[in-house]
Order: sequence, then structure tokens, then C-alpha cells
Amino acid sequence: MEVLLDSSFIISCMRKNIDFINDLKDQGFTPILPREVMEELKDLRLNVPHDERTAIDLAFQLFESRKIKKMKLGGTSVDEGLIAKGKQGIYIATLDRAVKRAVPNKIVISEAKNTLITERD
Repeated sequence: MEVLLDSSFIISCMRKNIDFINDLKDQGFTPILPREVMEELKDLRLNVPHDERTAIDLAFQLFESRKIKKMKLGGTSVDEGLIAKGKQGIYIATLDRAVKRAVPNKIVISEAKNTLITERD
């Protein structure tokens, strides 16, 4: 099963030291980084505090070293592209409330346990 990564999810996992790539693979998922999310992270990097910038830099290094698969979403915005793919049955790893409400299959972070949780509607 494939799971598309959203920028909010990536940054939060990096800041909380969650090894989300291995966790997702252990759960049977293939993590995919949408090119639009990658561009969003590059743009965010310019306007965020130092700790988030460091988290984004580390995420890019992680994606490069683990050779994470990339794909193009299409659509007018990142969220719309993620929602469209999510409605097709692909899992979406996000913390964005609007995206979580719109897609049936999602991966979120459990704040209590600092781990990943799979949710299906």
C-alpha cells in the first residue's frame, strides 16, 4: 500500500524524532513524497524558525539517503491533490484537519505515544 506524505506530517515527525519512514515500512506501507510537497517544503524553509528549517533540511537528507519514491499529484493545490488521491484509496500521512476530514484512509501521529496510527473511515 502506498502512503503520500504531507509537509505538516514530515516536519512534525522530524521535530519529534519519529522514524516515520521505517515505521511506515514496518506497517506495510510504501512512503511516497509528492513533488508538490517537496516544493512546499522548499518554500516553507525560507520563512520558518531555525528549528523547523533544520527539520526540513534533515528530512531532505533522509529522503535522499532512503531513496524515497516521488510522484506528481496534479491539481491546483497540494491539499486538493492529496484529497483527490486519498479519495482514490491511497493513504495520506497528514496533520492537516481539512485533508484528514476529506480522506477515508490516513496516517496520523499519536501525541500520547509519539507513534504513528492508521485511521480508516
